[in-house]
Amino acid sequence: MNRGFTLMEVLIGLTVASLALTAGFATLGFIMDTDEPVEVASALALRGATSRNLLIEWLGETQYRTGRRGVSFQGLDDEVYGTETDEIIFPTTASTPLGVGMTVVRLFVDDDSGTPETGLVAELSETLLDEPRLVELVPEVGSMEVRYLLPIEGTTGEWVDGWISNQLPRAIQVTLGPTRYDTLPPLLRYPLLVPLEVER
Repeated sequence: MNRGFTLMEVLIGLTVASLALTAGFATLGFIMDTDEPVEVASALALRGATSRNLLIEWLGETQYRTGRRGVSFQGLDDEVYGTETDEIIFPTTASTPLGVGMTVVRLFVDDDSGTPETGLVAELSETLLDEPRLVELVPEVGSMEVRYLLPIEGTTGEWVDGWISNQLPRAIQVTLGPTRYDTLPPLLRYPLLVPLEVER
């Protein structure tokens, strides 16, 4: 005997189908509404990861002194040297916007609204005769604190706030702080810890 659907079964089927369609449209609307914030968050995460990797690469290839300029590694503590925030001057063999080879990098925070670069800025140069090239790395950086690990024989070392020495520190720790608008990419909120080869 052929049996069709009862009215109750049809009503239950329509109710289930309408609930599924409603949930589907709600999910689609949520995805459409959050599409832009997801793209913004992804771009911010990518920028944070790229900047972090760049800094680690530059610092990881630090040399004590350049041959041509005679510029040596210097860690300037803001309280001792009267700078706005900590600064680092270091020769690096890592690739920079100036090319491959030895580049002297000065990392500092520029909060002067009258300059085109703001936030974390790198001043790059190759020789004394060259005009330094300024590169804005992370405009959302409002402060930079740098510590240096003393290479003490037979110990794990001790962290100090400044570095002027005839050798490299064992490691560098860089902590970046946000500006008052607090838009620093999340990956840059964690300290960067970069070990260095002391024997160079």
